Amino acid sequence: MAPVGKRHIPHMGNASKNVVAAVLALMLFGGCSAEGETVSNVNTPQTPSVERSIGFDGDIVRLGVIANLTGSDATLDRARLTGVSAYWSDVNMAGGLRGRYAVELAIIDHRGDPQIAAAAIPELLEQVVALAFVNETAMGAVYPFLVADEVLGVAPTSTLDWESDSRFLTHSPPVEAIVLALFESAPSARWCVVTDGSPLGVSVEAAAFEAARLAGVQRITLMDVSEDLRAAVSAAACDQVLVEAVDGFQETVLASLPANRTVYRRAALMPPLKNRDDIELSYIDSGPPWNVDASTGMRRFLAAVLRHAPDTEPDTRIREGYVSQLRLHALLEQAVSLGDLRRSNLFSLSQSHQLIDMLGLAEDTDMSTDQQAFPRSAIVWTENDDQVDVDGRGWSLEKLLRPEKFLTLASELRN
Repeated sequence: MAPVGKRHIPHMGNASKNVVAAVLALMLFGGCSAEGETVSNVNTPQTPSVERSIGFDGDIVRLGVIANLTGSDATLDRARLTGVSAYWSDVNMAGGLRGRYAVELAIIDHRGDPQIAAAAIPELLEQVVALAFVNETAMGAVYPFLVADEVLGVAPTSTLDWESDSRFLTHSPPVEAIVLALFESAPSARWCVVTDGSPLGVSVEAAAFEAARLAGVQRITLMDVSEDLRAAVSAAACDQVLVEAVDGFQETVLASLPANRTVYRRAALMPPLKNRDDIELSYIDSGPPWNVDASTGMRRFLAAVLRHAPDTEPDTRIREGYVSQLRLHALLEQAVSLGDLRRSNLFSLSQSHQLIDMLGLAEDTDMSTDQQAFPRSAIVWTENDDQVDVDGRGWSLEKLLRPEKFLTLASELRN
């Protein structure tokens, strides 16, 4: 493999120490049960019809993970990786890909520093078929290497840029669609949008004014998390507040908002704030209710969590990690059936794949047409102290979001 990127990014002598075997990673992050069921301990027979390639040694298919596991705000990725690990542990318990090949995770902990991710990615790409998880911080640093080496990467969240890029496999509605849908659901409200400098925050900020115009919102004010939010939100007289900030800012932002507001945040940014009874918190999620009868996928997911992370409380972050693997799994199964696990073949399959059944955990993804229909809908949940029609998280359904003018918004933003 050509040493792409090494000439442009300083070499780190300890980069190899960031690549951790899946067995150690799963022990550390609680992805498997105490009985020792790991992603790599499944003995499966070799099938000679599938030739060896990068990331496949004839027995084990290796997938890469690039996440923040020990740095600031590491709680989010640790939880999401628990879901990723539980997913592949279940696949291996069933015999592996097509009942033949075990899956193993090779993990880079970039500690929240994209430079560490950029320095370590060349070595990682010598070992893996695809990236099963690339967190938001590492997206920009990793992308040039994905292009050069024809590698697919799973994005745990989505923006217009990531969704439309052939290198990333997404499953959730892009944040721009969520912004538009929220505005369309309450066009007469006065909106404040609070963001930080994170990739998702930047995408929300860039889309906010155009989304407000299309939705007919008359009053919208953009704010940065560094501002005096109590004073700024009061001065703007906002009754609806959308917060898009990394986990580390959430507590500060929510604690500083003035009372009597409805505050929207992504459900995956758990846990909820416990000490504010004077604001109404709403959570945006693309998955079904948290109970076993919600969908076929929820039954499988909850069973997997019970097997591999039995002490876990209901946590949307873990489910997001789990569901993010469905598209990659479908592609890998098809590649094995064709006897070709090369990255170029996997990429070709990702461009021609038919309808992908997301098992009710997310909106089905249809890759069978030129005009690809990506996930658009999301759900807003609210905490319910009355325990009426609540799911396992203690939340009740508030409304379904599906933007009416998303194609127009997408066109305007891309132009």
